[in-house]
Amino acid sequence: MVPEIKICGLTAVHEAEYLNECGVDYAGFVFYPPSRRNVTIEQAREIASALNNGIRKVAVLVSPDAYDIDRIQNVGFMDILQIHKELSPQVAGKAALPIWRALNIGSVSDTDHLTELAYSHIPDEHRHKIEAVLADAPDFGSGRTFDWKEGHRPEALKDMRFVLAGGLTPDNVAEGIRIFGPDTVDVSSGVEGENGKDADLIRDFVYAVRNMKAREA
Repeated sequence: MVPEIKICGLTAVHEAEYLNECGVDYAGFVFYPPSRRNVTIEQAREIASALNNGIRKVAVLVSPDAYDIDRIQNVGFMDILQIHKELSPQVAGKAALPIWRALNIGSVSDTDHLTELAYSHIPDEHRHKIEAVLADAPDFGSGRTFDWKEGHRPEALKDMRFVLAGGLTPDNVAEGIRIFGPDTVDVSSGVEGENGKDADLIRDFVYAVRNMKAREA
């Protein structure tokens, strides 16, 4: 199965056209001021309005509180909440959009505990809101992978969407797909040039994902 593709960290309207041309599945918007990819609601709205209708919009949040969740959900154009670091019971209760639970992986052995980590502190009645588990590098946004040696898709995730992130590039994404068999691959810095997202790198990344099977044949 060819994974879906998410391009994360859009910061400019012209970048939306790169995603449209390649027909990717998800666009990520970072709402986290310390990040160099942080955008305001107004900036995200302008970029999102330039995306094709079929591209789902993902709001990337770090340890959000209930106010943050309300603020994002009330804008009306986001489809998914991607939550890093803390996910409190209060935030889970507020979430009306599906959650992608992003977890920082220190070593490949951590992947065996992804579902346990994803559901930590979440009351049973809200666990159905977690649509996917996202495996990220130890420092999200670092552009580095976690240790892939002897990696595999966690058995516990067989019935849940698995998103592979952290340091993916056009050169290594095929290897990541072979090792982990993710449902979705998520890239940000791996498709950036000196001035934000790079059209050629995005094309190369999409080609590497969608033509992996052809190259193996």
